[in-house]
Amino acid sequence: MFLQQLNHPNIVSLEKIIKAHNEKDIYLLFEFMDIDLYSLIRENILGEKHKRYIVYQIAKAMHYLHTADLVHRDIKPSNILVNENCKAKICDFGLVRSVDDETETNPILTEYIATRWYRAPEILLGSKRYSKAIDTWSFGCLLGEMIRGKPFFPGNSTLNQIERVLTWTGPPSLSDIKALKTNFGKEMLDLLSKIKPINKKDWLPHCPADGLDLLNKTLEFNPEKRYTMLDVLKHPYL
Repeated sequence: MFLQQLNHPNIVSLEKIIKAHNEKDIYLLFEFMDIDLYSLIRENILGEKHKRYIVYQIAKAMHYLHTADLVHRDIKPSNILVNENCKAKICDFGLVRSVDDETETNPILTEYIATRWYRAPEILLGSKRYSKAIDTWSFGCLLGEMIRGKPFFPGNSTLNQIERVLTWTGPPSLSDIKALKTNFGKEMLDLLSKIKPINKKDWLPHCPADGLDLLNKTLEFNPEKRYTMLDVLKHPYL
């Protein structure tokens, strides 16, 4: 339903809906794209200009979604399609949700949103309220993966995922924890208080300065301090 209403050059186009003969199933016919970003990153063939151009297109599409009060909730490289001309489009709108009413939540779906590696801290820590900021976090993870050439926070459990996130962000303040609006955050973070932050420049030796700055702004622990997608579009990296 959302895809039939959306019209943006960087969102995959749903061309046709075909009802199956059994009257139960439907086929969704999309425009053809050559490859997904996950595969493209693994092939290690993207130059600096390609990376910035792809990131710019994704940011434009995400800003478009957010102006419509829609949250994608599953931004990750395998949900970005790219063609031979380096045109990028967001796909897989199965988890899209409207946040028209800011108090609206879905407790049943909340903890399942997004693949674990791309989940925002507020989701990992069981927040029952989420905002467009969860998409910005996923975007930051995707940007980091493009720059680094491999997943940024490949956690093997929720706790391990939080550990990896905190090695990047450093320990959050009490106001940062409060901003997550979760009942479990303080207890879980107390267990992880001994984590030592990484040296980001050592971890990303080939990352341009403007790219590192954008990573810091999008991978901000506190969702209230995290960049919006409009902020991202105004950033020098793009």
